Amino acid sequence: MSPITVAGAGPLGAATAYHLARSGLPVTVVSDAGSTDAAYRNSGGSICWYRRDPRRSVMIRETADFVLNAVAAGARIGCREVPYVFLSDGVQAPALNINTADLVAYLLAEAERAGAHMRDIGRIVAVDENDGRYRVRGERGESSAPVVVLALGAANRVFMPGLTGAWEKRQLFVTDLPVDEHRARWPHTIAGIRDGFAYVFVKELDGQLRVLVGQEDLVDDDNNPRGPSDHFAELLEAGVAEHFPFLRHARVKEILWGLDWEGKLPHLAGETGLVSINCGSGVRVCIAAGRVAAQAAITAMDAPG
Repeated sequence: MSPITVAGAGPLGAATAYHLARSGLPVTVVSDAGSTDAAYRNSGGSICWYRRDPRRSVMIRETADFVLNAVAAGARIGCREVPYVFLSDGVQAPALNINTADLVAYLLAEAERAGAHMRDIGRIVAVDENDGRYRVRGERGESSAPVVVLALGAANRVFMPGLTGAWEKRQLFVTDLPVDEHRARWPHTIAGIRDGFAYVFVKELDGQLRVLVGQEDLVDDDNNPRGPSDHFAELLEAGVAEHFPFLRHARVKEILWGLDWEGKLPHLAGETGLVSINCGSGVRVCIAAGRVAAQAAITAMDAPG
């Protein structure tokens, strides 16, 4: 039986399991293998390490370098070099756009190759402690260990005692704009508008390049926390059409959405055998954050008592 259980198989859980298994530690990853509503599945997958906060820059760059090295070694991780343009700063910076599901699958496969065990226990419904062990209960099974790392995204707040913080709904509007060879080179462009910003980029979805639009702090996404909210027209009126006039001719083909942790920087919670890793930019910083979470789990495992 593994001394460490990682609950959650998204970017943070997969990276934590990867680091633990590569360190030679037995680890079990429990998740709902049939779930399709994990936030990372609908993320933009953009990795740009130009940030005003040097801590974020270093963590993001670690993920970017990891992906590039893995791809160079033959890993099947969808990856396009797409520069960022920050209009407010007058900066163009190198960046990657990746297929996040590919990265997660690669991390889990490498963890399993190094000895990690994968268990599908269905949707996780409870985490409780008994006699020095923590039990993670799912709809189809359970797992227990002296140390558990919660990597369940926004759901960490449900299972981690005393954890504070807000959930944040995030949406990306997939448009019907055609992408020819010229538009395919459109950079990930970020425009500051009023007290928020909007961003427009090109991403491959289901084998086809699409123009995607996202925003923060321009229009409230949260009026329907259990599904997508089509406020694309309102977004255009808020100033997006002025900065990106070609979007006036766009129609929404699909809305990608999910709930995520509000904080951008990763942080750990817990001081005993139950640890949670929380981050609102989990894809970008997953390699560094997973390493930190793995070390916290090792420390908890080695703690007396």
